[in-house]
Parts: sequence; C-alpha cells; structure tokens
Amino acid sequence: MGSRARIPTLDGWRAVAITAVMVSHGFLLSDATTRPLRAIGYVAVHLGGVGVALFFAISGYLITTLLLEERERPLRISLGGFYLRRAFRILPAAFLYLGVLALASTSGWLAESVHRGELASAAFFYNNYWADRSWYTMHFWSLSTEEHFYLIWPALLASLGVRRALLIAGVLAVAIALWRPWSLAHMQLPFPALQRTDLRLDAFLYAGAMAILLHGRHRAKVLRVLTATWFRVLGIVVPGALWIWIVAGSAPATGTLIESALLPCLLISVIDWPGSRLFRVLEWAPLRSMGRISYGLYLWQQLFLVPHSAATLAQAAAEFLPRIAIVFGAATASYYLMERPLLRYSHGLSHSVPAAAARARPGLEPSSIMEP
Repeated sequence: MGSRARIPTLDGWRAVAITAVMVSHGFLLSDATTRPLRAIGYVAVHLGGVGVALFFAISGYLITTLLLEERERPLRISLGGFYLRRAFRILPAAFLYLGVLALASTSGWLAESVHRGELASAAFFYNNYWADRSWYTMHFWSLSTEEHFYLIWPALLASLGVRRALLIAGVLAVAIALWRPWSLAHMQLPFPALQRTDLRLDAFLYAGAMAILLHGRHRAKVLRVLTATWFRVLGIVVPGALWIWIVAGSAPATGTLIESALLPCLLISVIDWPGSRLFRVLEWAPLRSMGRISYGLYLWQQLFLVPHSAATLAQAAAEFLPRIAIVFGAATASYYLMERPLLRYSHGLSHSVPAAAARARPGLEPSSIMEP
C-alpha cells in the first residue's frame, strides 16, 4: 500500500470524538438538565467515554499505519525519530495547559485547588494511576493511557516485525479481555478502574491490528467485510445497545470489550469507503478544521467546562456558549501559534536521526516521515 499524504476523514472523526466529550461536560454545567430531560441528560453525560474510546481507536490505527509505511523505506522504523515527533506534538501544549493551571490555582482563580502531586501525575503521564486528582487534571488519564501505548507498541513493531507484533497484539487483547472482568470484580483501587492502561490498552491494539491487516495482502478481503451492510449495522447497533447497558450500570467489562473491538472497525470502514455520505460529512471543511485543533480543545475544555449547578436548563445553555467559545479560542491559538510551528520544526529534527544512521550505513538515504 502506498504512502498517503493524509488519511481521509480522520480529522472529521477527531471532531466527532471531541464533540462527544464537550457535550458530555456541557451537560455537567447544571443538575437541572437531568430533571426535565433526565434520560437524555444521563446518556449525554456518558458521551465523553465514547469520545475517548474513539480517540483511542484513531491513535491506534494512525500510529500503526504511519509506522508500517516508514518500515517499508530503506532505514525502516526510527524509534528515535518517532518519539521525538511525539514529544513535540504532545508535550508543549500539555505543559502550557498545566502551567496556566498552576498559575490559576496559585492565584485562587479556580473552584478547587490543584496540588503538586496531581500536576506531576499529569506532566509525567501516570495520572490514570493517581487518586488525588481535581477536575482540572482528570482528563489527563486518557493522555497517560495514550502515552503508554506510544511507549509500548512502536517498540514491539520495530523489534518483532509485523507478523510477530500482530500475534502479540492478539495475545495482549485476549489477556486484557480476561483480566478486565476479574480486576473489576476483585481489585479495589483508589482510582477509576476503567481508566487504567492495563484495562484499556486493547482499544489501541484492535485498531493497530486492523491497520496491519489492511496493510497486507488480505486488505481486499478485510475491506469487503468492513464495508458490508450487515457489518455496518452490527458496528452501530451492537455498540449502541451495549453502551446504553453500560450507562445503566451493567456489564462494564463486556461493554468495554465490544466498544474497543468494534469502534476501530466502524472508523476504518468509513475511511476506506469514500463514496459514502458519512465520508463526505466527515470530510466537510469545518469538521476537519475542528479535528485539527481537537488536541487543544480536549486540553482546554476541562478548564472552562467545570461542573456546577446552574438554576435552569436555559441558564446552563447560556453559560455553555461563551465558555465553549473561549475553549475554541484557546485551542486555535495553541494550534496555530505553538503546536503547528513546533510540529514542522520536529520534522527537521526527526530527519537528523535517520540521517545519522545513513552516514553510519553508506548507501541508505534518510527516510521521509509523515506526521499524524
């Protein structure tokens, strides 16, 4: 499969994912939203979990695809270059948010204080194993899980090769599927169980395994299954039913398993079905623009969409609009003034890593690496 300058609809999917998160937090602005519309409000509050799971699927598929395309070039996968690009992509925006948060907490501008321990857990990405967290750093649990995946999966793929990595992904996914219900039933830890990496890593692995299958000689067969009408219905109805079941408080282990396994399939089926209406919607320019700043939106919405009890539904809605406008402003400034320039800069630095290897191994040219 040839290298692609961009993977269609991924920015659109990111926009869908971050919208789910922000709508979920928007409903938390007022307890009043659940009184007149109790069922809708209760379901909407849980949309954030689906949005995060979709982000996991996007990351697993995208990172694996880029690594596979890099592997086909002369110098194969450069782990140094990969981790350098990831650091420039993730850390500056995260540290800026944490710096503003620390300043706001010190100045007494926040509804609750932020402690050094939770700031450290966010900065060093072990937040999902840290109990003493305020609302303002709680969303770093998913970033921590994602960073753990970045540390583990590229190294496995580079050192073991595609076939062995696919086998390991399958073994780990099965192990997590068995470990999750046992852990939920028998382990009582002071932080949410379904935010732990050891219970959520399979969400990335399913998407990574799918990327490997689509990259190989069985691509056509896999796509025929993914784009079949019966599979699309299965991919929407079954996770939807299970999600409602989860919201009702039943079978979180089973629901998480099916959500983790089927969301990547739904994601990829649209990516490789350019004639579909959903594809065209996700390629809509405003959605793609929103998807490009989705990382900043995810970071900054936590600072401005703080749960509290507004008197009425109308008051909550009136508060949500200016707050979300501020979030978009902060995310847009972060992306265009810091994230994108640093991303471009990281391209040049990442080229120096394979270039050094090329000098040590005459006859090989440094590879050009796409950035997610």
